Amino acid sequence: MLGEIRGEVRFKELLSFHTSLRIGGPADIFVVPQDVEDMRHALKFAEREQLPVFVVGGGNNVIVKDRGIRGVVLRLEGCLGRAEFHGEEAVAGAGVGLSALIREAAALNLGGIESLVGIPATIGGALATNAGTADGRIGDFVSAVYFLHPDGTIGEFKPGPGNFTYKAFHLPPGSVLVGCRLRLHRRPLAEIQKEIKQRLKVKKSTQPLALASAGCVWKNPPGAEATRLLEKAGLRGKRLGAAEISTKNANFIINRGGATAGDILGLIDLARERVHHQFGVPLETEIRIIGD
Repeated sequence: MLGEIRGEVRFKELLSFHTSLRIGGPADIFVVPQDVEDMRHALKFAEREQLPVFVVGGGNNVIVKDRGIRGVVLRLEGCLGRAEFHGEEAVAGAGVGLSALIREAAALNLGGIESLVGIPATIGGALATNAGTADGRIGDFVSAVYFLHPDGTIGEFKPGPGNFTYKAFHLPPGSVLVGCRLRLHRRPLAEIQKEIKQRLKVKKSTQPLALASAGCVWKNPPGAEATRLLEKAGLRGKRLGAAEISTKNANFIINRGGATAGDILGLIDLARERVHHQFGVPLETEIRIIGD
C-alpha cells in the first residue's frame, strides 16, 4: 500500500526537521501525501499493520520526544493546501496556512477572522486545538468540518454548541482532518489590514516570535492566567540545557540551539511542580506531547 502513494514516503525521518521547536527523534514511517488518495493508502497500511497514526501540519504546538515515533506520521502541510472562496465563505484544506488564508481572504475584501492572525498553524492544526484568542477562536467561524474516516470515506460534521471547547475539538476516533468551511463577512481591505497590523504589533511585543518555540505551553486554568502564575513563581528565564522559559513570556519555552525534548519536558515538569506547590493550581499543557 505504501508503494501506491504518489507523494513522499521516508523511513526513520528525523522530526526535528519538521517541528517549530526543532526537536524530535525519528518517525518509523513518514508520509507526505500528495492528495486524499495518498492519505487513504497510508491509513489502510497503518490499520493493516496495527500502527498508530500521528498527524503534523506545520509542526507547531507539538513536542516530539527524543526517541521519536513508532508508527506512521502524516505531514499535511502542502497537501490539501488550497482554499476556495464562495460568497462570504471559505472552504480550506487542512494543509492551508492560517496566515495565508487570512491574507487571501483580505485580498477579496473578506474578513471576520482577524483574531486568528499571527497564530503559526495550518487549518488542520488550528481546528484540532480550537486556536485563537479570547475575542475569537476558529471554532466560532466554522460551519462544517471535513475528515477522513479510517476506512477511507469522507465525513462531514456540522459543529453545534459544545463541539469546540477551550483549546480542543474532538474528532471521531482514528479520523484525520481534511478541511473545513468558514464563515466570513465583507469588510474593506484597509480596515482588515489595519487590524492585522495592530494585532501583530501586540503579539511581537508579548511573544518570542523570532525564536524556536511551539507556542503557548499551558492552558489557562479556571479563573487564572497561566503566564501570570509562571511569572509569580519565578520561572521566567529558567534554563535546562539549551531550553529556556522565555523572558518575554513565561508561557513559551524556546530552543536556544541544540535543546532536546528531554530539556523541554524537564522545564515543563519544573513549571508544573512549582506552580502547584506555590499556588495549589494544577496546570494542564496546551502543547501536544507525542512519541517515545
